This record gives sequence, structure tokens and C-alpha cells, in this order.
Amino acid sequence: MPEQPAASAEPWPGPASELGRPWSAPGRGGPPDEAFDRALAAEGRPGSRREYRGRDAADHARRLLRRAVNADRPGEDTAQLLATAVGYDIGRLAEPRAGYSGRGWCSLYQHAFLLPDGVEVSLYELEHDLTEDRRLVCEVYSDEASASRAARHRAQPTAG
Repeated sequence: MPEQPAASAEPWPGPASELGRPWSAPGRGGPPDEAFDRALAAEGRPGSRREYRGRDAADHARRLLRRAVNADRPGEDTAQLLATAVGYDIGRLAEPRAGYSGRGWCSLYQHAFLLPDGVEVSLYELEHDLTEDRRLVCEVYSDEASASRAARHRAQPTAG
């Protein structure tokens, strides 16, 4: 299966909404095409109109990065950037899937953070029990392709 390109961190058009109200972006060039939204939904991806309902986004980012067990998780520069986040949204991505031929459970989430200037920054959380002792762990990556590669690697019988 070909790898998906990393999510763009380009700013959404328009200003962020007032604090306490959801922020949504109409997408480039106007409202999204309904067929495109249906295709995204079929893949288990969030629609192009994201709402940042999560409160205390900076704390959410800090907790997400703190629980990550992978050595190549995003570093202090990402933590400092996300300390300014004003909202967040979490979506479960369709790949990877649970099962892996009976080896365990694995799920991938996109955590999208809205910065004060309207820029969206995403982190990808790989949650799985594909460890030797089958304990549930969290790995965090700065792009979807890296998270997908890690999921495939963990799913291999020789991976620990």
C-alpha cells in the first residue's frame, strides 16, 4: 500500500474564532465538495471542516508527548510550539487496523492543534499492545507516514 503524504501545516484561511467557540475552516477556495467529504469519511479521516472543540490544548499536547514511549517522538521545539495552541481536535484514522493476524491491537489517531495565528499542527499517535509483554503503549510521530511505518514494523512477528 503506498504511503500517504504527511499532513500539511499550512495555515487555514481566515482568523481563528473567539475563545470558547469552535473554529472551522472552509478549505481553500470555498466550501468543500460533498463528494470529497464523503470520500474522507469512507477512509475514516476527519472532514475538511475541522472544529477545534478541545479545551486546554497546550495541556493536551504536553500530556500526549509525555506519555509517548518512542525515542524518536517530537522534541522540545514541538512542545514549545504547542504550548501556544488554542484548540485541538482528535480523529481516528482508518489505518492501521486491529487484528494484525492475532498479534494484538493497534490504532492510529491524528491530534490536530490550532495555533493562535490559524496554523494547524498535527501529531500522530500510534496506540498499540504489540509489545513483548502486551502492555498498551503510546508512540507519537510528527507525520502520518512515520506513524504508519511504525505500525507496520510493530505488526511484524519479529518486532518487539
